[in-house]
Amino acid sequence: MDIATRPTLAARAATNWKSVRSSKTWQRSLRHAASYIVLALGAAFMLFPMLWMISASLKPAWQIFTDPPIWIPMHWEAVRAGNTNRMINLWTVEVDGQSKKVIEIGVRRYTTVVNAALLQNLQTVPASEVGDAVATTVGDLTLNVRPWATNGETRQVVALARGDNDTLVVVAVNDLQAAALRMPLDEVNAGDRASLEVGGVEFRGRTVQLDGNPVEVIPIGPESQLSVVGAPEIAAAATLVSTENLADAGFAPVGQTELPLMTINGQPGEFVMLVKESWQPVINEEQFDANAVVAPRSQLADVQPITVNGVTMQGATYTAADGTAAPVAILISGTQASVVIPITSADTLRLAQLGGLTSARGDQLQRIPFRVQDGFSEGSETHSVALVGESREMALVVPASVISEAFDVNPGELTRAMYPELRFDGYREALQTKVAETYFPTFFRNSFVLVILNTIGHVLSCVVVGYAFARLRAPGKNFFFVILLGTMMLPYPVTLVPIYEIFRDLNMVNTLWPLFLRSFFGNAFLIFMLRQFFTSIPRELEDAARIDGANTLQIITRVIVPLSKPAIATVIIFTFWWTWNSFLEPFIFLSSPELFPVAVGLNFFKDQYMTIYYDRLIAASVLSMLPMIVLFFFAQRYFIEGIQLTGLKG
Repeated sequence: MDIATRPTLAARAATNWKSVRSSKTWQRSLRHAASYIVLALGAAFMLFPMLWMISASLKPAWQIFTDPPIWIPMHWEAVRAGNTNRMINLWTVEVDGQSKKVIEIGVRRYTTVVNAALLQNLQTVPASEVGDAVATTVGDLTLNVRPWATNGETRQVVALARGDNDTLVVVAVNDLQAAALRMPLDEVNAGDRASLEVGGVEFRGRTVQLDGNPVEVIPIGPESQLSVVGAPEIAAAATLVSTENLADAGFAPVGQTELPLMTINGQPGEFVMLVKESWQPVINEEQFDANAVVAPRSQLADVQPITVNGVTMQGATYTAADGTAAPVAILISGTQASVVIPITSADTLRLAQLGGLTSARGDQLQRIPFRVQDGFSEGSETHSVALVGESREMALVVPASVISEAFDVNPGELTRAMYPELRFDGYREALQTKVAETYFPTFFRNSFVLVILNTIGHVLSCVVVGYAFARLRAPGKNFFFVILLGTMMLPYPVTLVPIYEIFRDLNMVNTLWPLFLRSFFGNAFLIFMLRQFFTSIPRELEDAARIDGANTLQIITRVIVPLSKPAIATVIIFTFWWTWNSFLEPFIFLSSPELFPVAVGLNFFKDQYMTIYYDRLIAASVLSMLPMIVLFFFAQRYFIEGIQLTGLKG
């Protein structure tokens, strides 16, 4: 190609591009693309809260408000501790470049010490010349490093002691590294106290064993804590014992680290404690209600400790009024009477972690108080359990002989062992959690009843009144229509007080009547909407029906209603929406929990417990939102068509 032709080709390309940009097709495509981008951004902005709520409802409670957030529902892997209902979480850690799953089997505290024999180059400096200490990692050590400004330069030093006249004894970090080492805090504290003198400065130190030889060291800190981890299989050997039966047995090597050992009264061997917690005897509420009785103290004999399902409780022989005697477990002890249950009917008696029972509600059995935890989860099962007996300190222990591999790791290097999983426990627990003596299915039933009654009332009343304003001739009709529209301008709180007094005088407070009865007397907005739609229907259709002998009622039911399906569908959707989400009216008119609709039930669920169970609350909120989503999904065509027709015709 000749060089002279190149500008001509470039000019042609520029001309073609200019023509494309100026074409109507290009401009229309650009507008469409911009519109789709704006719509997509708007939809994402509107849908994000709902999608977040649905995602949160499928997570356990601890994942909902994590920082950084966990967007995809995850399951934290865990292994069962022996034959108990305690689950131990799994962690992953890098070992020799490979990811390994472990469990925490303890912690070990370390501190930095200085070998006094290797310490040199000490200096005494004014404290005003030395800055604040900052924990700094130097090689494999953590030191409290301070800046020291002297002779126009800043040096990094560590303060070892305080001298006279507001001075500090310091040593340069480089000089300290050869003498410093990290040791377990328990080994340092177990060493004999020693008074040391280095460079004319007296120190308080310890004599410890290092490689079998006594060494004098000076603890300088800072202290740090490492997690001791081991193989997940260790958890299978765990047993639950009372801390009263444990005794210290000193420290001993366990795997690649050292851990405190324990002995159990009456059992051979040494044990390692995994965790110490408060545990509470519990029994399923349905078994408690069916079999527990109140026994006067005079009818209980031979009171002594017994073991039921591995749980130590007070037992006795209960002699009933008919003279029959049976061994019982004392669930709740009182001064005059106690709550007891036959041992043969106490198969659900067990221990549960007290940390999962913090939101227990109060209850009574013949004036003897006790507490009940609703929605208590154990694995895949959820129960309401009664708290009985006294809480006790328990420990999960494993034989030291089963720990063949254990090592220390920085807690920051541990990551949760998780995999994606949708968790529906929140929904199950929400439906099984008792709220103000009532369960959530009752709230849903009440809401559906109100929706059906209000829908029937609005359809019947608004169709008739809307048709009357649209078709019937009557003196003053337009005046009354303006008054009807004027009622829409009144703030609802203004009318609430007289409405409440009317229903109070009719003895309808704390019943469902005030929440649906007024719908049978019409709604100004819905009447206006239907009236606008009815005016768009040709009068010729009514005239033809009248010629065929139809009366007004037949015209409404056989002509107007079939032609008004989109408008009536819109009435149903609006009624469903208002009734389902109504909170203020039920909150004011109702006081019995068994009559609450969903909106009020959710509020009481949030306020009833000191600890808010966000997983259950969000799951219940999603369930309450689901009927509206389903209704709009199946009726959106009628809804959009009804809004368009009532807005464009009239």
